[in-house]
This record gives sequence, structure tokens and C-alpha cells, in this order.
Amino acid sequence: MSKYPNTFLVPLLVEPDQLVQAQADMSIAYKGTDYVFNALSGFLISLCSVLGVLIMDAATFVVTVATFRRIKLAEPRQQHTREKSLYLNQILVGFKIISTDPLLRLLTFASVVMNFFFGGLNTYVVLFGRHFGGSIYYGILESMSAVGILLGMTVVYRQLKKLTVRQSYLIGNFGRALFMILTVVSYNQFWLFAIIYLLSFVFQGLTQVFETPMIQATVGSDQLGKVMTCFYTLVSVTLPLGSLAFSFLADRFDLRLFLLLFALFYAGIFLLFLASHAFKKVDELQLS
Repeated sequence: MSKYPNTFLVPLLVEPDQLVQAQADMSIAYKGTDYVFNALSGFLISLCSVLGVLIMDAATFVVTVATFRRIKLAEPRQQHTREKSLYLNQILVGFKIISTDPLLRLLTFASVVMNFFFGGLNTYVVLFGRHFGGSIYYGILESMSAVGILLGMTVVYRQLKKLTVRQSYLIGNFGRALFMILTVVSYNQFWLFAIIYLLSFVFQGLTQVFETPMIQATVGSDQLGKVMTCFYTLVSVTLPLGSLAFSFLADRFDLRLFLLLFALFYAGIFLLFLASHAFKKVDELQLS
């Protein structure tokens, strides 16, 4: 299920000071089950057959629809128009709001470029596995990234509850930049590389907890749908573009060069957020 309607509904269901905790719970539920059931999918198919898994998928979808029907909320007041807004108009309005707000502009830029690199990582992680010895190493690295993100969303996030969103988000950005740089120097020792790779994703998971609440806290409920539509459109399109671009560059870019570029991007994002005054809007958001 798409997380876009969820990010629109959450501010209507919880108080502003609960946005971060709500997003943390949503991220664990959404990404946690995604990782767990992706890992279990092969076992389930062998146990129940493809048809059985499809039936379970349909059944869980029905349960989800029934659950959402039970949600009662007050719709935000919106100015009524004779014609329903077109998707393109939603994008244009959302883009205008993002482009005029320094925090939204910075978050969107960081997410767009980051997703481009993650598209490249989807290509390069296969090459990492081949470099270290085969598909089993690829599987281990994939598991490390999944476990790291879940640890960041749960264990590390809970340890930083006394800090503000700004402080925690800066820690997340600094940590992923530091450990991604260390992957470059540990490149020829698999287990050291794998542990550092996991730690970089721990901080990646930490930053993911805060991005959506910062947008929700910055944008009014009557404009949130337009902004999230634009944000996810811009962010989502760069993932396949990154995969496509780096699939052509894989023969020309050394694996360590890709890791170094990724690390330098993380470091640049950390410095941009560190120097930005846009966080003043969300400084009062405590992790409670």
C-alpha cells in the first residue's frame, strides 16, 4: 500500500506533538513488514504455492480496506470549486509551495538526489556481491541494509527521544556520511565492510523517521495533499533514473568511486542542513 495517503491522514488523526512518534510507528509497520515478508516470501511460496500467496495477499488487502473504513476524522476545510483539480495542477501547486519554503526545498532536493544514488546502489550492490565472492555476499549485504534501517527506526530513534528533531536529524545525516566514507576504506575486508555498511543504514533509518513529520509540521492540512503529491512524484522518479544511469556507468565507475561519491553527497547534505536556518520551524517538535 502506498504511504502517500497515510502521510496525508496522520496529521488529521494525531496532535502536532505526536507526529514524529506516529511516523516512527508508521515507518516500522510499513517498512518492517515489507522487509520481513520479502524475506519470508520464498518460504511462503514453497509452503503454500504462488496461488496460496496471492490469496493471502488479497485477503490482507480486504482486511486493510475494512480497517480504513473504521477511521473517522474531520476533513480539512477546502475551498470548493466546480471542477475537480487535475493531477498536474496538484503537482504545480505543490511545487510552488515547496519552491518557496526553504525547509521543504532542502528536504526535497536531498531526497531527490538521494533516491538517484539509491537507484545506483541497487545496481552496485550486485557488483559488491560479485566482488566479494558471489550471490551469498549480495544476500548478506541486502540483509544488512534492511536490519540497519529497522534498527535506526526503533533502537536508535528511541535513544534520542530527549533531543529535538533538528538535533536527531543532524546526527542521522552525520552518521550516514561518516560510515559511508568508512565503507571505502574497508572495501577489501568483507565482514568489516558489511558491519560498516549496516551502520550507515542505521543512520539512514533514523533520518527517515523525521522527514515526513517535518513536512507535515510545515504545511497546512489543506495543502498537505498537494505538497506530498509533488514531493513523492519528484522523489520516486529519480530511483529508476538512478538505476538506469548507473547501469551504464557501472563499467566506467570503480565500485569504490561510487561509494565515495555517495559518501560525499551525504557529507554535503549534512553541511547544508547544519548551515540552514530552516529548521527553526520544527525545533519545537520533541521526540515524545
